[in-house]
Amino acid sequence: MDVLRSQHIPPYPSHYKKHFDEIFIRQADQSLIKKQKEDEALQDNYEELRRYLDIAHRSLQAFVEAHSDISHVAELQEQYLSNVADDHVERCVTYVEGLSELGKNMSEELKKAQHKIDGLNHELQEAIRNLTTDTLTQVGNRKGFIDDLTDTVEAGKNKQLSMVLMMIDADNFKLLNDEYGHVAGDKVLYFLAQSIKSIIRSGDKVYRYGGEEFAVVLNRCELEQAFPIADKIRSKIEHSHLIYAGKTIHVTVSIGVTLHHEGDSMETLIERADDALYRAKKARKNCTVVFD
Repeated sequence: MDVLRSQHIPPYPSHYKKHFDEIFIRQADQSLIKKQKEDEALQDNYEELRRYLDIAHRSLQAFVEAHSDISHVAELQEQYLSNVADDHVERCVTYVEGLSELGKNMSEELKKAQHKIDGLNHELQEAIRNLTTDTLTQVGNRKGFIDDLTDTVEAGKNKQLSMVLMMIDADNFKLLNDEYGHVAGDKVLYFLAQSIKSIIRSGDKVYRYGGEEFAVVLNRCELEQAFPIADKIRSKIEHSHLIYAGKTIHVTVSIGVTLHHEGDSMETLIERADDALYRAKKARKNCTVVFD
């Protein structure tokens, strides 16, 4: 409020929010900022989960309705057969004709049901994809990363897997945000995600782990293969120059790389990759460090 008064700005909600956000970004410690982002992500995930559950409910409802329609056709057929004469030949002919008609009716009902279920299944798959996709960068989000890594580590708890985890962090990202603004920062994050995605193989996955940090899982990969991939990512980003509002933005990344070990939990694997990333940051940034 003091800032608004000093600049003779009316304390309307929109003005207050704008200046509050600026002050918050300058003065709040990183843990508060992280908590705010986590709360926003949690709300986004909650909305996606509600949509997912709604589609699941409608899928079940469609199945019940389809089953009811088919049962009704069969019931009508039974009533029809019960009302025909007892003459054996006539009853056989009627029975065959009735079965033929029943088959046609059931086929039509099944087609209708399948069409409805296919549509709902498409919506359901899209909802699941959105639930594990980062909306800004269009790669996997933290939830998708945890879900996938949990399954992978569980499958390899009694053996060593040929799987490499990379943690990638944009260097001096806060300074970049301060100099060019948050819109430019968002564009940089999208550029980083797509650059990583363009280099890794189709069976590998990239996720936005949080803030300006990305996680990459390389499957069927050993350390001697992983380092060239990681350094190719680092080099491509270093030598790319983004243009925003007529200004050239130069960005680099630091990368930590580690290999899955027998007996690794998800926590120990991430901790080792984070340790490698920390060493890269502490060394000189814009470099790749392997920690086995």
